[in-house]
Amino acid sequence: MKKIGIMMLLCMLAIGVQAQEERCPLHYEGSFSMGASSKDLSFMGANIDLGYSPIDRLSIHALAHSDFFIPKLGATKDYNNAVNLGGGIGYQLLNNKNWRMGTLELRGTLTTSLGSSTYKNTSYGVGLYFYKHSNAQRFQPVIGIGFNARNFHGNVPNFYGPYASLGIRF
Repeated sequence: MKKIGIMMLLCMLAIGVQAQEERCPLHYEGSFSMGASSKDLSFMGANIDLGYSPIDRLSIHALAHSDFFIPKLGATKDYNNAVNLGGGIGYQLLNNKNWRMGTLELRGTLTTSLGSSTYKNTSYGVGLYFYKHSNAQRFQPVIGIGFNARNFHGNVPNFYGPYASLGIRF
């Protein structure tokens, strides 16, 4: 009788345990991006993205990225960089439940630079990002391509061009 009672207690405790399919709605991404040259200027930088998924296909993002602008004629100095903060929203076009290869997400972002810099700008971006949800791996690679428009506030001409991004999601 004692063994049966212990077994029933263990079974009742297991009922409250959630399955491993449950995923955390918070995620972090770290990535490096590089843009194509436009008007004798190209950029590359590091991005940090904190995302939250309140519902199944929608995600809200808080972004921070540091970009280094490279003029065609050289003259790379410390003032050729800008640190931007902003946010964005994403929608999963194809998710892991319907498409076994991973998730394809469309994101729109808006950031603005901090401090005073020659390259102070407001950035608008639209991109497609691919990543794979996996319960076995904590780190998933993220690949992104998109289009970026930067409205510079100084004497630098505005920048419009494609970019590519490669990073890690956890």
